[in-house]
Amino acid sequence: MKRLLSYFLVFLVSANWLLAQTSANESFNRSFLHIYMHTASEDVNLALKSADSLYQTAVSDIHKIRSLMLISDMYHRMANRDSSIHYAVKAERIAEQADNYVWQARICGVLSTQHRETGLYNAGRRYIEKGLKVIEKVANPEAANQFKGQCFQELGFYDVEEGRYEEAISNFRRAEPFFVDLPDTVVRYFALAQNDERIGLCHLELEALDSAAFYYNRALALEQKASKAGTPVKGFIYNGLGRVHLADKHYEQADSCFHQALAIAEATGLPNLKISVYKDLARYYRLTGNDEKHRRYNDKYLKEIEENTIKHKRYADHVIARIERRLENMTASNKVLSLTASVLIVFMGVGMGLYVRRQRKNYQRYQAIIRALKNQGTEVLVNEQTATNGEMDREKNIMPENTKQELLKKLERFESSQQFTDRNISIAVLAGKMKTNTKYLSYIINNYRNKDFNGYVNELRVNYIIAKMETDSRYLNYKISYLAEECGFATHSQFTTVFRNITGLSPSTFITYLRKDGQMEDKVLLN
Repeated sequence: MKRLLSYFLVFLVSANWLLAQTSANESFNRSFLHIYMHTASEDVNLALKSADSLYQTAVSDIHKIRSLMLISDMYHRMANRDSSIHYAVKAERIAEQADNYVWQARICGVLSTQHRETGLYNAGRRYIEKGLKVIEKVANPEAANQFKGQCFQELGFYDVEEGRYEEAISNFRRAEPFFVDLPDTVVRYFALAQNDERIGLCHLELEALDSAAFYYNRALALEQKASKAGTPVKGFIYNGLGRVHLADKHYEQADSCFHQALAIAEATGLPNLKISVYKDLARYYRLTGNDEKHRRYNDKYLKEIEENTIKHKRYADHVIARIERRLENMTASNKVLSLTASVLIVFMGVGMGLYVRRQRKNYQRYQAIIRALKNQGTEVLVNEQTATNGEMDREKNIMPENTKQELLKKLERFESSQQFTDRNISIAVLAGKMKTNTKYLSYIINNYRNKDFNGYVNELRVNYIIAKMETDSRYLNYKISYLAEECGFATHSQFTTVFRNITGLSPSTFITYLRKDGQMEDKVLLN
């Protein structure tokens, strides 16, 4: 599941940037905001046609830029990445010709978001850097500071995509003061609502349900001040609240929130929102025992994932094709082609050597994990640690010896069970199951498993799924999101990050090695 969390264009929707300042623009402003806030929430195809008509009748550079960016956003909602970026770049050229630094910076923000959502993180961050350089040329401090706030928010989105939730919360909080100081307009409420929704998501992924509920509810109140329409951000808020209620086993409230999110997702057509809602509805119906609806929404989720992946791949193919065309044009006019080719061959050889060396190290790391798994059983990744005499003396002051021994036995039973695959497991929940307090349990895990609770549970989960993949070849054909959910992770990205941190390999690389080993064993048996 990477869900995650993907998001929609955060720089475009800042209404303070979109609203012109003179009465001569009121007609344009009304049309623009109606398309963005209302038509797009009900019929994105109609909104696209309306945005194009707005562009055709635009007379000033600002109106052309804004119309093109609105068209870009509509294509973004339709997951047509190539067209979305095409119109954003077209708007950027007009802004550069007009020396409009504010809009140049804003468009850099949009392009950063587009590249982030396609997985091109380095290219996306370069657009943030470019935007920050351009905004320094803007004399208006309010516009400059607002853009900087959006940059911190965008950096938070990158952190969410990569599963760094604590860092994401930090960046969102750095953005907040910039939004709080904005004039009391739609943009202020929208930016703050968007910020709180993402902070709520981060707390949800960190299993801090009370904090998640607080930020989601605050985001909803702010969003309702910004717009009465069913905007995508409102859909993400309702979906997040549904997840909170589901984790608390408040099924009636969860059902209500999920269906409000579903209505918005299907009305707006935003792929990232539909993916999140379908996935969480499938999980809701699985947990509540409705197999028919579980299959229905799971099928919708898988279909949306597949279509979105195809569109992202199509965009990536277009990027590669453009780069190849540029290289062809450059080499055709280059009189030192042979020298260039020689240098490229040398670099390719060096690069191939480094690649082979890295692959060899990765395979050796994989083999070490498999050997340890076969030799030691399913607890291979969880290191036990024996207390020294000095530590044992200190333990007597912390807890009785019989309590310690009892907890160690319970911990072993926990490790041999599959309770750690429950996404709602926490140190407080586990302490309750073991009829002890969190202080005792935390001490035992820290000193006898040599890690904190989250690290301990994450290693159990990764080790569990590795054992499944190694012993049951069917698991090698499952999607990464299924593997993540099977062993208890909330998101595809969180699972991938933790798996890589523990094993040194990505899940897909690990699966590739397992498949190769399986093929080699088959050949041996056949011979």
